[in-house]
Amino acid sequence: MQRQDDNKPATRPEPGLGLALGGGAARGLAHIVVLEVLDELGVRPAMIAGASMGAMVGAAYAGGMAARDIREHVLQVLGKPAELARRLLGMGSSETSLFSLLNFSISRGVMIDGLALLEAFMPPQVPELLEELPVRMLISATDFYGVEEVVFRSGPVREAVAASIAIPAVIAAPRVNERLLVDGAIVNPVPFDLLQQAGCRPVIAVEVTGRPMPRLKADGSMRKPGMTDLGIGAMQIMQLKLAALKRASSPPELWIDPPLDDYRAYDFLKAREILERADAMRDAIRHHVDRLLEAGETGVVDSPLPPVADAP
Repeated sequence: MQRQDDNKPATRPEPGLGLALGGGAARGLAHIVVLEVLDELGVRPAMIAGASMGAMVGAAYAGGMAARDIREHVLQVLGKPAELARRLLGMGSSETSLFSLLNFSISRGVMIDGLALLEAFMPPQVPELLEELPVRMLISATDFYGVEEVVFRSGPVREAVAASIAIPAVIAAPRVNERLLVDGAIVNPVPFDLLQQAGCRPVIAVEVTGRPMPRLKADGSMRKPGMTDLGIGAMQIMQLKLAALKRASSPPELWIDPPLDDYRAYDFLKAREILERADAMRDAIRHHVDRLLEAGETGVVDSPLPPVADAP
């Protein structure tokens, strides 16, 4: 296969190829490395399905951005404190100021406004509507009261992504058709089944949920987890078990599971480290994707790299 040597997204069509990008908050930045491998191989998915962070990264890629441009955007925003501060504070812009990101409510307390968050951090070149994206995109969210999955296939991109990343009690989603929507990863952590239902084959699924990891003190003893770590860890366990059940029932052709357990869901300021950790799997991912597309061989990319020790 030919490498992509220019700065454009891959253009070689791969009929029927589906790519599922799962939820994992900061760990979801590792999706970028998988996208870079596809670009290098000259492979363009026929359809992408995303949940939570996978929806956000997937929308940028489906919107026509090259994977390495997405990486540069992420490092520009999260890798430079001055740029992050500029976006949070808005530098005089009322639309992207820190206060515009907060959704105040007496009954709910203070939450981050999902739409305002996307306006501040999503690349501006991403088209407005899902039906305008160069690559077909499915975005998964959860109907809180309906207790079911909601799949966006058309309509405003940012509204759909805002619903998919709406972590309960943390990020507020816009109401869509009077439905209260929350994080898509709650019901479908890695939405590969949406691609199978759409007739995609082969399907590549990328799981970045991560597992709860003990944090050690300087003397080697385990720290007692705080409320945030307990809450996020419980969600991780449920999502891992749900994804495992769905995978056992109808497995995708390729399952990619980067070793990111030691990064927390909110470690966005460690974006460079997360990308470097995923980079360590680049050759393995390329090998498996290449063999899958050339010979139809199924597989799992699960690197047992040792975790990084927690700082005291």
